[in-house]
Amino acid sequence: MKRRHFLSLLGILGVGGISTFGFQKLQKSKYWPNDNQFLNPCLDSKLPESIEKHEVILSALEGIDTTHMWDGHVHLIGLGDTDSGIYVNPNYKDVFQLKSFIQLRFYLNASCVEPGIAVDEAFVNRLKSLKWGRGSRMILLAFDYSYDEQGQRLLDQTAFHTPNSYAAQIHKESPEHFEWIASIHPYRKDSIEALQQAVFDGALGIKWLPQAMNINPDSALCDPFYEAMAHWKIPLLCHCGDESAVDGANIESHAYGNPLLVRRALDHGVKVVIAHCASLGKNNFELFTQLMEEPRYEGLLFGDISAMSLVNRDMSALKTVISRKEWHSRLLYGSDYPLPGIIPLISLKYLQEQEFITVEQLKVLAELRLHNPLLFNFVLNRHLTVKNQKFSPIVFHTRSFWTLGTRS
Repeated sequence: MKRRHFLSLLGILGVGGISTFGFQKLQKSKYWPNDNQFLNPCLDSKLPESIEKHEVILSALEGIDTTHMWDGHVHLIGLGDTDSGIYVNPNYKDVFQLKSFIQLRFYLNASCVEPGIAVDEAFVNRLKSLKWGRGSRMILLAFDYSYDEQGQRLLDQTAFHTPNSYAAQIHKESPEHFEWIASIHPYRKDSIEALQQAVFDGALGIKWLPQAMNINPDSALCDPFYEAMAHWKIPLLCHCGDESAVDGANIESHAYGNPLLVRRALDHGVKVVIAHCASLGKNNFELFTQLMEEPRYEGLLFGDISAMSLVNRDMSALKTVISRKEWHSRLLYGSDYPLPGIIPLISLKYLQEQEFITVEQLKVLAELRLHNPLLFNFVLNRHLTVKNQKFSPIVFHTRSFWTLGTRS
């Protein structure tokens, strides 16, 4: 891959600020993929014998009850080429909108959608093939449209839309594989009715990406919705920190990603899970830490660890959440699939150089992710180590939180 193409790719994937690197220096940096591999070859999810029973994988399962291991951050995407109701902004299909066009291609490559059938169907089929461990499940995320403060839909400012009805349908058809989380914009005129319907349909939570969806979590417009969420005891999975993977409303300066804005929901008694522990962008993780240290939010505020090992994250945040064992009962595992299938986004070489993983673990993980990025992401997170400290098993035992709102 030529230098200018690779630099463009990094920008497209949200990894900015490196265009001044000399090319040789770049090749030695954390941004250069292992073995010069840029695209996912989408190998059979059945593991080869060389790694199926390798100690690196088997040891990751020690202390884990897979019946309680639910991946709480799995995106449900497609092209809307079935009756799913999925909407994709035309920019993602327009070759002249280069960033959006290539971004979608990387998501689809990471998802290993097989040719010859609808992308919607192929995406779900591949997910099913990646299931591992008795009782483990994936929690699929719906995604609502953007709306303005008058409750009008902003179609041109919506990156994509995955209907609650579709996520609920996939769960109903394959409950042994999937649970689901609804997405409801609080400015919608029917938001309370939509929340009630989602609860009746088995939704385990509500997902927001405020910057892309044009949601100010500290707006009084959210109060009726927060009251209804508290009544139904349904948690909010809210992306905080900067956002680089999804376009949409594109709120200036990522203002709506400020973690402190979720105080309004917390003060209404809503359990809030801050996605990625707000680990992207200046000072966001520090603000997450500030919230975690406020005694009044213990039992209400949680963080999910998805995407924290990506190359565009500050590794000091990852080191902190691993090291602070007293936080582990408030941390939830998630993969942010399909991102683990985008090869350049996780640099195993850099993680090994930073002593998060060993050379032997790197070798097995590099092969594993070409077959099963979900299992890869789990094994990687189980082995991440900081001064002999790893994530406790409770971080991965998420079922009780999503079903009962507690940790066991």
